[in-house]
Amino acid sequence: KITGRIPHEDVSRYIAESTVLCQPSLIEPFGQALLEGMASGRSVVATRVGGPPEFVPPEAGVLVDPLDTKALADAMRRAAELPRPNIAAREAAAEHDVKTQAAKIESILEKAARGPRA
Repeated sequence: KITGRIPHEDVSRYIAESTVLCQPSLIEPFGQALLEGMASGRSVVATRVGGPPEFVPPEAGVLVDPLDTKALADAMRRAAELPRPNIAAREAAAEHDVKTQAAKIESILEKAARGPRA
């Protein structure tokens, strides 16, 4: 079922009912909806723009070039064949949760504050 935009309060219900979360954006600064789907164990389909190439490994979903409708259709079929729940997707999403990212940033800032080593 292709839903288009859905109200925020309905997102978790739609994710729970889905097999694949597809977000074929032309411009995607980050991809929070994809991470939400992955955290719920759903395989994802996204375009190779913005954030998704940084956090969607092949075992969690399929990335395609923007505007390639044939590749998008094929990606949706391939993603539907990935395991469900998709444990690899959950694990990849866990690497990008707020606490994990905050700890990584804190570590980087602490190293920067110590300055260069002689």
